[in-house]
Amino acid sequence: MDKSIPDPPLSLASNKSFTEDLLKDRSALCRAVDSHLTGNQTTAAGPLRVYNISEDVSLEDAQLYVADLLRCASVTAHQCGDHLDGADRAMVFSVWHLLEIAKAMVDRSIDCLGMKQR
Repeated sequence: MDKSIPDPPLSLASNKSFTEDLLKDRSALCRAVDSHLTGNQTTAAGPLRVYNISEDVSLEDAQLYVADLLRCASVTAHQCGDHLDGADRAMVFSVWHLLEIAKAMVDRSIDCLGMKQR
């Protein structure tokens, strides 16, 4: 069995720019995790946000909207998959399956909210 090994083997640690990028990524990840765990999350002000959701939207209304968005995404993925074959088809139907699972979970949470309100 012949393996293709460069002579000398490549060492990622010797690549200075790769190491610096890795450290920057790790630093950014640590800041994000620290922010999330401490609850000091910063949200962008109005013009920097792509979408602004009204404070008047209830939890149930938001979940119903998410369920509808997931339904639309699911239908889109399914129809795209119908026009493909092979690995591309399998990939699109994998996405469709994940969307269906997410929608089922949102639907269940909406049902639970309805039970709590009774």
